[in-house]
Formats: sequence, C-alpha cells, structure tokens
Amino acid sequence: MLRSYSLQHERGEELEPLLREYRDAVNRVLEELWDNIEWEKRKIPGKKQYRLLPKYKVDIHSGKYKKKLRESLLQEWPFAAHWVDSAIKTAYSILKSWRKNYVKGDRKRNK
Repeated sequence: MLRSYSLQHERGEELEPLLREYRDAVNRVLEELWDNIEWEKRKIPGKKQYRLLPKYKVDIHSGKYKKKLRESLLQEWPFAAHWVDSAIKTAYSILKSWRKNYVKGDRKRNK
C-alpha cells in the first residue's frame, strides 16, 4: 500500500520555474513522439470498413532513440537530469494510455 501526504510549503515561487519547465519538457517529448506516428490502414474483419491504427516510424522504445531524446532535452535544462528522465517516462505513459484508449474506440485521432 502506498500512502501520500500533502505538506504545506512556502516555496511556491521557487518551484514554479521547475514545474513550468517540466510541463514544457513533457509537451516537447509528446510532440516528438506524435511526429513519429504514421497511420496504418487495417481492414476490420468481417466488414467492408477500414480502421486507421497508429504505428511508429522509428523504434521509440530503443535505447538509442531515448538517449537522443534525453540529450536533446538536456541541452537547455537548468535543473537536475532526473527531471528530464521523469518527463520522458511521463510522456511515454501518456501516449501509451492514449493509444490503448484509441484502439478501444474511446479516444479520437487528434492531439
């Protein structure tokens, strides 16, 4: 079981730049991943219809690709590098969740 507690802090103005940069990093990773999606037309079994399914142009799960992505984000990153790793992991999780819901028909194709 995991428990979390909220703590009061007086450092909101010091945390704001980190949170903004983190959000922007996640958005940059999502944009990069989205640009590497191509749409594959697949026939629906038993019907005359086709369905567009997302397919990646590059192997986004390869170590080389992730390293290149990490290095590009670290170029202008003023904070600790583990925040970049977390942003990449978060973006991958968001895209994985979207893809799963899209295939089930719960999400649309737009960003």
